[in-house]
Amino acid sequence: MRVAIDIGNTNIHIGIFEDDVLYAAHTVRNALLLQTNFTKVLNPAVISQAQAVILASVNPPLEAYVIEYIGKHRPEQPCRIGKEIPIPIPVLTESPCSVGVDRLVNAIAAFERTKNGTIVVDAGTAITIDGINKEGAFLGGIIAPGIEISAKALHHATALLPQVSIKKPNTVLGRNTEEAIQSGVYWGSVGMIRHLVDMMRDEMKCQPTIIATGGDASLLTQDILMVTTVPHLTLEGIHLAYKMHLARHPH
Repeated sequence: MRVAIDIGNTNIHIGIFEDDVLYAAHTVRNALLLQTNFTKVLNPAVISQAQAVILASVNPPLEAYVIEYIGKHRPEQPCRIGKEIPIPIPVLTESPCSVGVDRLVNAIAAFERTKNGTIVVDAGTAITIDGINKEGAFLGGIIAPGIEISAKALHHATALLPQVSIKKPNTVLGRNTEEAIQSGVYWGSVGMIRHLVDMMRDEMKCQPTIIATGGDASLLTQDILMVTTVPHLTLEGIHLAYKMHLARHPH
């Protein structure tokens, strides 16, 4: 049994792998995690019995909290992707060390599925759209505000616009302020993703497979053609990076 933990800016995702199969996964919001007992989220017995605990994090303060908790229940420290576990694919950017580890493990898992040029759309706190070439190298991509950030920004930066939850509107023309915000954020995000994917296809000079993941993927990709949604792509990538490391360093 191996435990993969993805520590993001809004949520923490935990996956339990047995025989290389993800048999259990759950998500908790970071704010709720810090207000409750972590044992309700991750059973100490699972931590102590796991062959390995593997972390990928873009949130250093929460990462430190999780590592401290794990240290109370097992003698071995967790393996961190990008630190104890090197990134096992080429990263063809100007500054590979500055690329978010979540984007890189997504690329690892996506290429393992496609073995081809691939574009990964991760619709979470931020929307990232990244390219992987046919050799499996990470090319780079874009980072844009996610739908929740966009909705909050409209509310906090204006005097009268309300905070609204974003869903697919029935019409493009909003008939009230709430519908207008929903239409702007939803269709603006969908249109952005569509256009950027088309531009990336042209720049990559291929017809890549499109894979989507993240909490808002199922919402946004219903209006984007030829996209495969993989809910736990990041957890798959964390586990796969660990397996690739073991294969190269069996002892």
